Amino acid sequence: MRVTLMMLSLLVLLTGCTQQSNPQTKAKSAAEDPLCNPTPVRHFQLEQRAKKITEKVDGIDRAVAVRIDDELDVAIQVSNFNRLRLQKIEKEVSQQLKAAFPEASIHVTSDKKLIDELQKLSKKTWSTKQEDACKQKKQLKQIENQMRG
Repeated sequence: MRVTLMMLSLLVLLTGCTQQSNPQTKAKSAAEDPLCNPTPVRHFQLEQRAKKITEKVDGIDRAVAVRIDDELDVAIQVSNFNRLRLQKIEKEVSQQLKAAFPEASIHVTSDKKLIDELQKLSKKTWSTKQEDACKQKKQLKQIENQMRG
């Protein structure tokens, strides 16, 4: 009796814990994602140019730029008394970058957390594989969403 009860409870437990396969709940692959089609391209030379333009603005201590496709994200670090005119500095950076890169969608932030996240993304090696490039573009989109607020 005990053995039968234990076997029955084990059977019920295992049946409840198995994963049900459902063909309708397939995860979208990178090829199906409109954000990743065609394969995202990172523009290192344009990032360096944007960084140089940004660092020329008075009051900026450090700048990080990442450009994937037509999205250009720039993070600036401003310290000391320059923080009092932070909005003016961000606006000036944005205007100069829009003049230099009219075809790009430009986002500028001075949030310390986002500076670090953008720096990490900037240091990652770029892969030409669609899945890896798509992951990095999605990371950039997440950072952009946080920039907007």
